[in-house]
Amino acid sequence: MAIPPQVIEQVRQAADIVDVIGGYVPLKRAGANFKALSPFNKEKTPSFFVSPQRQTFKCFSSGHGGDVFKFLMLYENLDFPAAVRRVAEKVGIRVEEERRGGADGDYDRQRRQRDRLLALHSEVLVYWRELLLHDQRARAARDYMHGREIPQSWIRDFGLGFAPDAWDDTLRWGQEHGYDEALLLAAGLLVRNEAGRMYDRFRGRLIFSIANDQGQPIAFSARSLDKEAKAAKYINSPETPIFTKSKVLFGLHRAKRPIMDESRAIICEGQIDVLRCHAAGVLNAVAPLGTAFTPEHARIIKRYTRQVVLCLDADKAGLNAAERVTQIFLDQTDSMDAMLQTELGVQIVRLPDGHDPDSMITREGAAAFKACVARPQEYLDFYLDRLRETNDMSAISGRRAVIESAAAFLARVPNRAYREQLLRQTALRLSVSDDILLARVAELERQAKRSAQQAAVRAADHERANHTVSGGVAPPARAEVLQPHPLMLNLLQLVAAHPRQIPAVQKMLDPLWVRDLPGAELWQKLADLYNDEGWENITAVLPRLADREQNFLAGLPLEELEKTADDATLAMAGRLVRLLQLNHVQGQLQIVWRQLAAPGLADDDKAALLARMRNLQLQKNTLTART
Repeated sequence: MAIPPQVIEQVRQAADIVDVIGGYVPLKRAGANFKALSPFNKEKTPSFFVSPQRQTFKCFSSGHGGDVFKFLMLYENLDFPAAVRRVAEKVGIRVEEERRGGADGDYDRQRRQRDRLLALHSEVLVYWRELLLHDQRARAARDYMHGREIPQSWIRDFGLGFAPDAWDDTLRWGQEHGYDEALLLAAGLLVRNEAGRMYDRFRGRLIFSIANDQGQPIAFSARSLDKEAKAAKYINSPETPIFTKSKVLFGLHRAKRPIMDESRAIICEGQIDVLRCHAAGVLNAVAPLGTAFTPEHARIIKRYTRQVVLCLDADKAGLNAAERVTQIFLDQTDSMDAMLQTELGVQIVRLPDGHDPDSMITREGAAAFKACVARPQEYLDFYLDRLRETNDMSAISGRRAVIESAAAFLARVPNRAYREQLLRQTALRLSVSDDILLARVAELERQAKRSAQQAAVRAADHERANHTVSGGVAPPARAEVLQPHPLMLNLLQLVAAHPRQIPAVQKMLDPLWVRDLPGAELWQKLADLYNDEGWENITAVLPRLADREQNFLAGLPLEELEKTADDATLAMAGRLVRLLQLNHVQGQLQIVWRQLAAPGLADDDKAALLARMRNLQLQKNTLTART
């Protein structure tokens, strides 16, 4: 039996490596990463690092590195399938295995279907886009856009379109372009009624494309244009082999880099809110699809930043959504203190009454909205305001409820200095004695400590019973780590941080120049995997590589390089390629010199070698001048 590749990837995407490793090793924040004493060696200075952005670990004292599965394989002495199952249990995913004999065939079929679905979504979006731009049937959609002050430039910039008000327009288009009913149904573009008849899902609606991390259309959200219609205002694509609603944030493919640059993500409620933000220059805005913000969304956000600004509607539903979203973030910190080490990491923007991001930017202007976003309310203040609004502070029961809730919040802050600061602020806001609040916080902390001790005893018993690393199994041996040529190291580091530059490097780099350099094989593997799968994060390809290659890549410092703009990295790639060519030319010159020194060399051979040497020397001089 084998675990299907798509299930392995689903488990990997659902797991946060900091959460998982934090359950075994006490991690502490170290800049953008986390650190701890090595779980594989005895040491006094931490050499074990975990990267939440890359979802990898690296132990510099033992040399081991890799993804979340590799850690469990080493720490608990598991094989790969067992490690996948263990992680799946932690994130609540059921793993169903398939017979090994059919695994490769099933994987190939699923991959072909995925490729066809991606192509279908891209092509139908172009069709709908052209209809919205030019077709008479889309007049109502263009009128709606005009009424909402949505410029036509959004159509191409943000992937908008129009689905005609017909039962079979998309069906006929698909058949004309080589897409059968089965694929159109699998893509969610068609619906089958009880009688078995197929008809278009999206009819007479303005289309908003939903993209994956790579910017490829994978689903659609469609807005009704008929004010009198009883149908839902918005309908979304159903879940498909390429689209899982709870794991997609609208606009993330455009917002990832701005989120990292700004060190915070702005979470809105609707697609138009996000598009209006992006058009206004607030590029770090994203939104869940619909109203539900899931723990999976939170895990995705935490890969790029630990600071979240909730920019929600200034009505009761918006405020309730803010509490719900914030609670999701808080609930995930139970196994790691990261988000509460110095601050909560969650702020609230309460827009003026009657406004959402779209309406505020449209009516008040981008500058007014940016000014509002620049002054978010700390979650503590928001939380206390909500407690006071929802409880009668003049009544004993209401006042006690507020104090209990505030104390429970403060007890979750592990940094004592920060907690004391928050406690004084809370006591002042609630007009309560510091001592009273401190006493209740201390009692809740003691209760939490007792619970943690009991959990630790249970974990230790389980560890001893299962003979994990700390319970008797010998720690893994010193790992072998790939030692590439210095120039190859720089190239591998660049493409690991910016895989989108791989095609450009391939165009510039002659494989002959690096053929004999240590690290060339890994470069070729990464390039082949990118050409086949379009990977975006180095973590996604680690399991396909040899252990020594995984250990090398997991230890690469990529954080600063990842912040470099694409044009700058392309220039860096060009210089690296020239240096690799220069290194090759210098090596060829050495070979020619040795050949010329050979005894008994014929005159014709000597003349040919001298001509080759002159040509190589000319290349060397040219390359040296350019680098």
